[in-house]
Amino acid sequence: MDSSTISSKDQQQALLEILKEMINVFWGPDLKKCTEMLQKPVTGAFDELATQANFHNFGTLTEIKAILKKFENSEAFFYHLEQAYVRLFISDRTGVTAPLYASCYANTETGEKALLMGQAAIDMKSRFESKGLSLSDQIHEPPDHISIELEYLYFLLDKGWSDGDPNLIEEATTFAAEIMLPWVSEFEARLAVEKECRFYPLMASILKAILEIIAACNPSFENG
Repeated sequence: MDSSTISSKDQQQALLEILKEMINVFWGPDLKKCTEMLQKPVTGAFDELATQANFHNFGTLTEIKAILKKFENSEAFFYHLEQAYVRLFISDRTGVTAPLYASCYANTETGEKALLMGQAAIDMKSRFESKGLSLSDQIHEPPDHISIELEYLYFLLDKGWSDGDPNLIEEATTFAAEIMLPWVSEFEARLAVEKECRFYPLMASILKAILEIIAACNPSFENG
């Protein structure tokens, strides 16, 4: 993907809105979120971002919109997602399809084994502490959970853009490119085989595309 600059306020806000939606999606469904998603689909924020950021996943967006239209009410949508979320990410008799933790994906370059609470979790804890951040007491998940990593990425971009700090934006691009993209790419590949609930595989594809956009951002942006 070509290097790009997410320079306008509208594009920056659109990207942050999409990240926020992805954080919610991978924390798991609840009835309120499902109601909001049917009323205001996650795909809306892409319209602004796609004008400059070389976003090429319009077919995926079309599929997501088609899925949302199949559900007449939020209760049915919630039930559909809840069953799939547990089966794909938490517990299934045949094995979890795609764990939500970076540590569960082997690092072939370093030879690190794929174990829960591995080096990725340790590194994320250090990143949070380096920024004076801490996990909420209500969160009982390892710090390398996909939504926690996305929260950190959101923080870097939001503060970097609001403060006009290219160093934070550069850290965000590096984090997206070197930390998240490698394992999220495998996460997406594992989910691609899922047929019963296409929502999560499609969302994983969107997430990968967004990480690619962030990874290609030019830190020397115009803050306007």
